[in-house]
Amino acid sequence: MKYALHYYDTCPFCQRVLAVLPDLKVPVEKRNVMQNRDWAKQQAQATGRTTVPCLLITDDNGKETWLYESADIIRYLKSL
Repeated sequence: MKYALHYYDTCPFCQRVLAVLPDLKVPVEKRNVMQNRDWAKQQAQATGRTTVPCLLITDDNGKETWLYESADIIRYLKSL
């Protein structure tokens, strides 16, 4: 499984998620959508939304699942 967090620096909900990443047992790639607009486009094309934070979960077969809402993302990552 691979995990990538779509975020931007001034988003307070993104900061909530970013604050817990160092304590997790699983690596999460950080993707600042303001610095790389391709990540924002990828999210918009896949989900129709540009809301952040958004966690992209890619399984071993390449299937992508997108998870929104900071509390849900934190809960999910802590459960791994």
